[in-house]
Amino acid sequence: MATPDTVARAVNRHRLGASPALEIQLGITPMLDVPAHQVLQDDLERLASPWERLKATEGIVDAIPDEPGLYMFVWSPSIKLTMADRTAASFHQVLYIGHAGGAGQMGNTLRNRYRDYRKHLRGNPENLWTREPPTNREDRLTHYLALRPLEYWFATIDDRSMIKNLEDRLLHLYNPPINIQGGPILRGRIASVGKPALRS
Repeated sequence: MATPDTVARAVNRHRLGASPALEIQLGITPMLDVPAHQVLQDDLERLASPWERLKATEGIVDAIPDEPGLYMFVWSPSIKLTMADRTAASFHQVLYIGHAGGAGQMGNTLRNRYRDYRKHLRGNPENLWTREPPTNREDRLTHYLALRPLEYWFATIDDRSMIKNLEDRLLHLYNPPINIQGGPILRGRIASVGKPALRS
């Protein structure tokens, strides 16, 4: 299983070479759409429990509710900046967003869904440096969920009819790099010399 130690060893082993890249593309329009943000935030506060977060390890299954809801895998690099008010601010990157128990998925819960992800958490971080990034969902999960420190954020939602709608709106806003579908439509651009073109 990927651990902070195995990731650190891989970083030290490959620190002199070219770094692998995580392709992150944020849609400017969704990020600037303040009215949509407010409605989404209001809907989440009305329909969802407060968000909780746990360190994403195989052993947290029993701590996850056996209820429907939304979840995210969030990468949280260790650096923190001290602000003027003496609080510390860190940066989070949403890697993947999913839902459990939406309309028509009566037996599906956050706990059951997390069980399905445990095999991806066992991915070898060495693959980040030695293999090309995969293109299908399953392989992308195994490839990138080896990143550490990794957190699992979740919120329960009783109204199953709204779960997919909320997930779609979060995907449209954050465009997580592991999700293949559901992100915003992005304008492509011509690649500069030596730089890859953005996917659209």
